[in-house]
Formats: sequence, structure tokens, C-alpha cells
Amino acid sequence: MIRVYCDTGAFRSELVQLEQAGRIAVHQFKYENQNRRIRLSAIPSDLRYDDLAHYTYGELGTTEFQKDLTYDDLGLQSEKLNEILRIVGRQNRQDARHLDSAFMTACRAFLTSDKGDIWSKRCELKAFLGFSIFYVGTEWDDFLCFVENGA
Repeated sequence: MIRVYCDTGAFRSELVQLEQAGRIAVHQFKYENQNRRIRLSAIPSDLRYDDLAHYTYGELGTTEFQKDLTYDDLGLQSEKLNEILRIVGRQNRQDARHLDSAFMTACRAFLTSDKGDIWSKRCELKAFLGFSIFYVGTEWDDFLCFVENGA
């Protein structure tokens, strides 16, 4: 099963079918918006108190990576976050946190609807983070091939 991170705006209903078939596991940390169809949480990066508003207390208690989350965990991030910020731009903190969450969750694919700040830098990000980045607007078939070939 391939772990896939789906950033805000990149969700497609076909992901549910791939997940139900056992091909992928779709993850996201809800920094910005709630998408109830993405049921698996990613490990949070650089979590701030106000980020928790996007999860209910019940959700935090039942997700794989968040069930043991404490206030002491606020602000944890990987050693890669500063370099991710350099690549995508310090003004794109949410994008960087999505990418860092995908890295910490050991995702092998990252689906994005952000062509400017993430997808345009996909080669540098893949070399640094080790996962493939797909723009859902034009690379859906490429993503399906990626899944079919087991990455």
C-alpha cells in the first residue's frame, strides 16, 4: 500500500476507490480546511495551538498519528522544514508544512493543486524529500501509473 499525501484542493473522488481497493492510503494534516473524505491524518509539522481548530477533540483521539499528541508536541518538525521553506519560499509556510508532514508520514506520493509554489519545484523537492509530486490538474494519469507500478 502506498501512502499518499493530498494537500488542500487536490482531493479527487477516485482516491476513495483506490483506497478502498487497498492500493493507497490517503493522508493529510488539516492545517487549513477540513476534508472529511480524507480519514487518515498525517504527522503534524510545526503545529501551533490555532491549528487544532481544524480537528475536533474526538478526531485527534482516533487518528493513527495524533492519538498520543500532547501539548508538548506542539512545534515538532522534521530536520528538513527549514530547507523546504527555502525551496518553496518562507511566505508559503502552509505549503512547507504540508510537505514536511508528508515527509514525516513516509508518504511516497504528494498530490497537489498548487502549481506555482509546490509543483513547479517538484524536481528539487523530490531529490530532497524522496517522494513524487503530482499536479492533479494534468498528471492524474501519471499518478495512476505510479500507483499501478507500485511506485
